[in-house]
Amino acid sequence: MNGLLNKKLLVICTLIFGLATGTAQAETILIKGGKVHTLSDRGSFESADVLVVDGRVQEIGLDMNVRADRVIDARGKVVTPGVIAPVSELGLVEIGAASATNDNAVTGDSIGSSFDPLPAYNPKSTLIPFNRAGGVTRAVVFPGISLWGDSVGDPQRVFAGRGFAIKLNGDFDSVVARDVAQKAYLGEAGGQLAGGSRASAYAKIKNALEEAREYRSNRASIRRGDWREMNHSIADLEALQPLIDGEQPLLVTADRASDILWAIELAKEFSLQLVIAGAAEGWMVADQLAAAKVPVVIDAINNLPLSFSSLGARLDNAALLTKAGVTVAISGPEYASTHNVYLSRQSAGNAVASGLPYEDGLKAISANVAQIFGLEGGSLKPGAVADVVVWSGDPLEVTSYPEQVLIEGEPQSLVTRSTRLRDRYLKPEQGHGFGYKY
Repeated sequence: MNGLLNKKLLVICTLIFGLATGTAQAETILIKGGKVHTLSDRGSFESADVLVVDGRVQEIGLDMNVRADRVIDARGKVVTPGVIAPVSELGLVEIGAASATNDNAVTGDSIGSSFDPLPAYNPKSTLIPFNRAGGVTRAVVFPGISLWGDSVGDPQRVFAGRGFAIKLNGDFDSVVARDVAQKAYLGEAGGQLAGGSRASAYAKIKNALEEAREYRSNRASIRRGDWREMNHSIADLEALQPLIDGEQPLLVTADRASDILWAIELAKEFSLQLVIAGAAEGWMVADQLAAAKVPVVIDAINNLPLSFSSLGARLDNAALLTKAGVTVAISGPEYASTHNVYLSRQSAGNAVASGLPYEDGLKAISANVAQIFGLEGGSLKPGAVADVVVWSGDPLEVTSYPEQVLIEGEPQSLVTRSTRLRDRYLKPEQGHGFGYKY
């Protein structure tokens, strides 16, 4: 009797486990008939199907006849990997002018290279669904820094701190990678932070790296206090170790060609994984960047001398850098680097109009970003994470828009605060009809 009871219990437990695991699995999705840009060695297809199983791309083929939980008709549309923002402050800033909603800046006595902004990250920021509706599926988030107040002239403030990566699903588990890179300032911004001279900013970064290397060889003595006094805290010196070990990229802001060359010298001396952000005059030193294998993150529509550091800015910067062999990632316009990071595809479109090959334009807002920061996403191939966007038309055309967005194989809502406001007053019969009623 007990044996029969145990068998019944085993069957019941098996059924319950089967139901639980079945509900935990992501649905199978078949995207049919779209023009597919895989941004991988699979190339592009004028018409192909993409099969997504358990959050990953299982296959890309022609006229696939498989059962799926959901079928998305992409005929006449364009299918690409999701856009990845290379530099943003998503989840750290809500309203730039409201200090209570602004957790991006390091000021005063705050720590430098060891600063981790992750505890301030808000996955429920309204900017996340807004940019997701623009086709952005992942982003790298960096802390900013104040160019005014107590931080100016502080020896550690040229380092902004550590960055992390997110997926834009708006969930509390949306952080996909911690400590993906560190950020530091050279050029004009670095000069302001270092007391007025860009040479001083360079010296401060070099001193920090020298002390980090000294600390690596004498860690025990320095922690005991049996060593000379260091300019940087133990926390900062520990945070710098992945940089000098070549395990973590250092994102350095620099626009002027000469500043870029000095950054390359730093990278050579300390064996850094260097990434240049800005690079308005990068085209002038494209060969040196390519030889040093230093990628860049640029604003591709920057063609005006907005400062003395960018007098040589030009629209074909991305094209010239790519032609020289530099890996190029394109961010949104500098003025919209967080609130409108989705505009990176418009910047990429401008770069293509100025000579950048089309596929390279798409890679600059997806595959190249993933490559630079070691992230998943950015390409469509078997086994790749299923961050997929179905566009109404050419994604680099300003009038096109996402019709479907998948993050890890899960369809995402394209409803935003903006669309709610639009529908509330444009179609009152579908809403509440009164501005004061909820």
